[in-house]
Amino acid sequence: SSSAYPREKYLLGVGLGDERATAEDRARAEISKIFSTQVTVNTSLAESEMNLKTEGKNESTFSQGIAQSIQTASKKIIEDVALVEHWQDAATRQHYALAVLDRAKAQSSVNDKIAEFDRQAEQWKGQMEGSTDKLARVKAAMKLLALLKARSNLNAELRVLDPEGRGVPAPFGEAAVQAQAAKAVAELDVIVDVNESKER
Repeated sequence: SSSAYPREKYLLGVGLGDERATAEDRARAEISKIFSTQVTVNTSLAESEMNLKTEGKNESTFSQGIAQSIQTASKKIIEDVALVEHWQDAATRQHYALAVLDRAKAQSSVNDKIAEFDRQAEQWKGQMEGSTDKLARVKAAMKLLALLKARSNLNAELRVLDPEGRGVPAPFGEAAVQAQAAKAVAELDVIVDVNESKER
């Protein structure tokens, strides 16, 4: 604990090592661990990718774009980590470093990204519900599911940053929309037409 950097306002990371640079790197790493969700995000989004080809464009690029967007947001948060204290034990010669992350500043970045995802989700939800074409409805549903998974990961980060562990409620009933999107995907009929040519 630090009276200069109270936990209700800052996330703290302490590092130690034989050299100052090592201690500082480890202090940063302690805070970075909190935001090491990129692998989870990519794995979750991979479940929602679909490889439908429409006019030569692969729809899976949408999920890749979301993953990149979250990666950029997380990187921006980590860049705001500051090294504020250094101390060396005279007896052991060990170096100690204190890294801090301003909760309010980091929360603002995550809130902005969640708001962006919510705007996109509302758009795809409208297309899913309003389209009469099955394929268009499924495409909108898949994109909506990918956004909801990404939003869930961001909300988990937000709960870490918030001193009281609060996230941002979704603009609509998330569970109901997920069920609706899953139903739209299940209703898509896939027909395989095989033409066999015979030599005479």
